[in-house]
Amino acid sequence: MTDFKDLWVLLVEDDTYSQRMTQMMLRQYGVEKLETANNGAKALEMIQQVKGHYDLIVSDWNMPEVTGLDLLKAIREMGVRTKFLMLTSNAGKEFVLQAREHRVDAYIAKPFSSLQLKQKLIALFNIRPW
Repeated sequence: MTDFKDLWVLLVEDDTYSQRMTQMMLRQYGVEKLETANNGAKALEMIQQVKGHYDLIVSDWNMPEVTGLDLLKAIREMGVRTKFLMLTSNAGKEFVLQAREHRVDAYIAKPFSSLQLKQKLIALFNIRPW
């Protein structure tokens, strides 16, 4: 992968404002194939429809019904190895350990900056943005 425009991203965020801000950041980086879900249950349906072929799932941790951690667990149990970036306001050690136990690829504590998100994407995909 050479740049962000090649990424197929699923953004899962129940907070409308946070979803719009993260979506705006991803678009600024050049992400063209960006889909959104406002809850984990909808995200699971979307992942199953495309047989897990997203390049990246960016998901909030705290959502009703199906949390980001539940989503991560479910897709890993399905055998989906898509890179998973967890967004969380719970940056405590126990949360990090739980996410790592279920093979999260990266996480960012909320609130986060555009630069922090971009740096995570660069690290996850070894993209040289210049």
